[in-house]
Amino acid sequence: MTNRTYRADRTRRLTTVAAVASTLALTAACSATPDDGAPAASATASEAASLKLVGILTVSAPSVGFPDQAAAIEAAVSAVNDAGGIAGRKVELTVCNDQADPNVSAKCAQDAVGQGAIAVIGGLSVGGSGMVPVLEQAGIPLLSHPINPLEFASEISWPIPGGTPVSFSGAAIGLVKTYGCKKVDAITQSLPSSIASADFADAGLKSLGMNLNAKIAVPTTNADYGPPVAQVVSNGADCVVLALPPGEAGKAIAALGSGAPGVKVGLAAASLTQALIDQVGKAAEDVLLSDSFLPVNSDEAGMVAFRDAMTKYKPDAKPTSAGVVVWSAVAAVKAAAESVQGTIDAASVQEALGKLDSVETGVGPALNLTSPLGIKDFERILNTNVVTYTVKNGTYSAAAEPFSVLDALKENG
Repeated sequence: MTNRTYRADRTRRLTTVAAVASTLALTAACSATPDDGAPAASATASEAASLKLVGILTVSAPSVGFPDQAAAIEAAVSAVNDAGGIAGRKVELTVCNDQADPNVSAKCAQDAVGQGAIAVIGGLSVGGSGMVPVLEQAGIPLLSHPINPLEFASEISWPIPGGTPVSFSGAAIGLVKTYGCKKVDAITQSLPSSIASADFADAGLKSLGMNLNAKIAVPTTNADYGPPVAQVVSNGADCVVLALPPGEAGKAIAALGSGAPGVKVGLAAASLTQALIDQVGKAAEDVLLSDSFLPVNSDEAGMVAFRDAMTKYKPDAKPTSAGVVVWSAVAAVKAAAESVQGTIDAASVQEALGKLDSVETGVGPALNLTSPLGIKDFERILNTNVVTYTVKNGTYSAAAEPFSVLDALKENG
């Protein structure tokens, strides 16, 4: 796979973002039922020739929710339609809340099939095991923020970021590059998926001739991060990778700030939103974030356009790194659909996606969708680029030069 780094060509980026940025405000019906799993329709008689796009997202659930991704996909489609749509046709968006439930996710996917969707945008969700088989049978491409193993295996899946393997190998490498770490621990939950994240941190370190010093697993019911922090100190670690969900990551960062203030912390960017930084406070200073895209406060033209679209179409929502993922997914759908010669449908978009070798989203390194990585269990990883940045003065600061974790993943795959 070619490692495509972030280019400094602001003019090209601005042109691309203008093409990506176009407009469909969801009707009240489309967003009125995000909590019950029922798809939200937004069609009108005048939109008979519109292209159907479905977002299957965990907007809300008992224990987790990503309304920021719903807001971002709505803003992206609104921007696309305001700029003339895709190939001159409006995009009709349906957002279906899968409630982090595979059964509900499958129902959302079935509705996407019934609508004749040209593609599905998938958010951060543990429900992927429900939607992927349905979309696979129908041949509808899925552009996702991958979590579920099926999203890394199915031929209809086009993961936009590299997911766990890229985020955590990148976090470990970024800690060494940025802070010169000599001994790195990982704190995880005692879940296979969380422990696997620590394994990828180890893979990143191995590519630098190092090894993960220790994996410290805590139960999912853990309420006190004092003991694992004490273990980090006892181990003599100077850095720690956190393989924890957002709420737990915030607790661990706070505990490290008070119990091990000299230890540097790295984690996936989606786990540390600006709201969580505000909540954690001083302990979040110098935390390193691993991402596939630029920080949301970047002054690059593409990110400015993303924030402007959020302000225009979803003024009550906060721009987040997770929102950038679905924004980029809409850009890829647009690029693929506009390259189709003939009928634009799921089959033609699926074929076109595999020919896109440089999708400029304006918010990070160009996406190359032509060469899946092919490593065991993660065959469909497409994007091995990592952008790391840190927290300074309570917000995201100065993205470092992007690097690829391709070698780390191949050597340890």
